[in-house]
Amino acid sequence: MKIFDMHADTMMDIANRMGTGQTDVLSRYHLPQYRRGEVGAMIYALWMTEEFHVLAEYFTEPPGTGQETLVRVLGRSFREFRDTDAVRIARCADDIERIQDEGRVAVLLGLEGFYGFNGEIGMIDVLYELGFRHGMLTWNDDNAFASGVEFTGEDRGLSPLGIEAVRRMEELHMLIDVSHASEKTFWDILEHTSCPVIASHSNARALCAAPRNLSDEQIRAIADRGGVIGMNTWKGFLRDDMEKATVADLARHARHMADLVGPEHIACGFDFCDYFDESDGTPGIMNAGESQNFIGALEEEGFTAKEQEAIAWDNAMRVIRAVLG
Repeated sequence: MKIFDMHADTMMDIANRMGTGQTDVLSRYHLPQYRRGEVGAMIYALWMTEEFHVLAEYFTEPPGTGQETLVRVLGRSFREFRDTDAVRIARCADDIERIQDEGRVAVLLGLEGFYGFNGEIGMIDVLYELGFRHGMLTWNDDNAFASGVEFTGEDRGLSPLGIEAVRRMEELHMLIDVSHASEKTFWDILEHTSCPVIASHSNARALCAAPRNLSDEQIRAIADRGGVIGMNTWKGFLRDDMEKATVADLARHARHMADLVGPEHIACGFDFCDYFDESDGTPGIMNAGESQNFIGALEEEGFTAKEQEAIAWDNAMRVIRAVLG
């Protein structure tokens, strides 16, 4: 069954591997897994933060500042896109369908954190011209735009610059992503926009108390806007005793949300971490090649074939068409 994965840190993996002299990263490592898992489209989110120094084990080079990360990952990723015939950048729903018809993998470009902008709101327009159609204002930490879920001090929500940013994103018809947002940032985004929003890779806090998961109130708010929530495979977001997490737990989160707001608001946002640290992954769905195991778990959880197809592909595409055109 064809899958749209709404969150992948693949651009960071490209940059890491190219930093050690590797080439053809997508063709050698990622594309075989996409084919095994029947992954036809993805959001490649450029993961950035000023806190990379505390995550140094994930990187093959010193992470540097947000600006240095932005330039390095953009430059290396675009070289890889240029040289990989089986992947094409999409800018709208029609692009995704055309790229699929060509037998290629469609990629929407996104940002996981607005870092390295130096306060220049026009960077959103620059990245839009490069093909970016998605964005999260923060990763876990605070920045000039908003508070992340692991804010220090006071949860200040959106700053004036953040309000300007989400309004510009809505004007440009970009996907606004509330994963990683603090509680106040989440509600500020909804207050200052009117478009559908997504939580590309977040689960249900009712089943796992991780702060990165969504409360039932937040789940209902996203659904009320016509948005979708992508199910995240990271074991720390699946159950409080994360070492016991399985792919069945992922389907349980989907069931909880479906019972709250209907299956039409659930999608895939797997956030695979096998190319960073496999110990963070969930047995049975450790990488893109195992994506179909989630579909099997949905069936075991009682989702119909039509509902499985909607969660796998149709729901994400509906929101993309509504926002991007």
